[in-house]
Amino acid sequence: MALPAPPESSLFVTRVRELIARTPLTCPGTLSALQVARLLSTEGVGSVVVCDDLGAPAGIVTDRDLRRKVVAEGRDPATLPAHAIMSAPLIAVPPTAFAFEAILEMTRWAIHHLAVVEAGRLVGILSTYDLLRLQASHPVTLAREIGRATSLESLVDLARRVTPLVRQLVDAGGTAYDIGQLVAELNDRLVQRVLGLAADELAATGATPPVPFCWLVLGSEARREQTLRTDQDNGLVYADPPPEQAGQATAYYAKLCEAAIQGLIAIGFPACPGNLMASNPEWRQPLSVWSGYFRRWITEAWPAQAAFAVVMFDLRPVAGDRRLTEALLTTIRTEVAENRAFLSVLAREAISDESPVTLWGKIVVERRGPHRGAVDVKRAGGQQLVGAGRVHALDFGLADLNTLDRIRAAARLGVYTDGELRDIADAYQFLMRLRLSHQLMLLERGASPDNWINPTQLARADAALLREALRTVEHVKVTVRKRYGLGRLPGI
Repeated sequence: MALPAPPESSLFVTRVRELIARTPLTCPGTLSALQVARLLSTEGVGSVVVCDDLGAPAGIVTDRDLRRKVVAEGRDPATLPAHAIMSAPLIAVPPTAFAFEAILEMTRWAIHHLAVVEAGRLVGILSTYDLLRLQASHPVTLAREIGRATSLESLVDLARRVTPLVRQLVDAGGTAYDIGQLVAELNDRLVQRVLGLAADELAATGATPPVPFCWLVLGSEARREQTLRTDQDNGLVYADPPPEQAGQATAYYAKLCEAAIQGLIAIGFPACPGNLMASNPEWRQPLSVWSGYFRRWITEAWPAQAAFAVVMFDLRPVAGDRRLTEALLTTIRTEVAENRAFLSVLAREAISDESPVTLWGKIVVERRGPHRGAVDVKRAGGQQLVGAGRVHALDFGLADLNTLDRIRAAARLGVYTDGELRDIADAYQFLMRLRLSHQLMLLERGASPDNWINPTQLARADAALLREALRTVEHVKVTVRKRYGLGRLPGI
């Protein structure tokens, strides 16, 4: 019997175990593909889990596997064993996971079936159909369509569907952290597809990559905190070519990056006003040049450069050879470890803005101009927590990129108490969600998103939470000031 469709708000409160409709179908790895096909047909399901000799789940065979790996390749289904066509390893979540977490895993891995495993034991299988009952616009389906797009024109429509999805997730009660994780997966796929189309166009002219490369996203997109499409921040690093190929590499990547940036603009990612994009030759360089950039920023530690450099220290690979990014990150960690003074420069930049909360708990707002009566909640709070997380990540050599993940890691290392961590997490989530709701409201009105919020227009509870969040930011600033040996700063 089909389960009743839960309301969409249950996306963030429904546990995976509540969505399991039947006992999972399993088979040994020795079963033939023909027998698997008959089993799926008889049971009326789209997948079967393949178990090893000890009965542990090892992989999964779906209708899609049968079509692609047996029929399309003309292999004999009567002699082909299930273990030869199964998808492995099996991607799984525990039964206590929320439905949203299952959606995120499906989107991340571009799969339609997800195992539910508890203590090594298979307890169920989730399909996109099960989760479609929770959400009409399914991110997994959108991710698949992006991957199959054959033109920029088709990507334009797909990219437009991300913002309504964000609005839907906000209405369903999703946190900024969760939404940012999912949007980053979808944005990554859009970037990958645009790059793929650009590379295909060049290949049609006979041009191919002369050396490996990696496409980098920077700033909020690297941290998986960009919930709405804002200005592009990206770059491209490529392997140092032999001297005889240097000119060829320069010419090829100039064409690839220009085509990719124009493609991203076409599908709705605005150009960076500061030209921090891979189409700018400065941010399209071999690994040795990129490494030199970071060495100079870290060793010279110029306060005047810190405001610009901070965005460069949040970087994430999206397409290409990720080993190039790992080499770059190794350089950064090594240089920071040898030049600790840089952390003080970065810390000062992170917390230098004056507090907008008075000693009496009143929020200081703009007194004149277009934002009269409002406060920039990004600059007043969110940006400073991001900066604190970045400094901690560089301080401890953390691989974490998301601000909350960085703060949590710093707490595990003794920088913050458990109570402080809870307050910081609550403050950051509130500030991010407040910004996101405000920006969605502006988009609905046909206005451009911004970060200026009038506290008098908030509900009383939200206004109180905003004051409390900004006070928490002040506590973080005190911790950062003490840890990195800073003098007294304005507002502290």
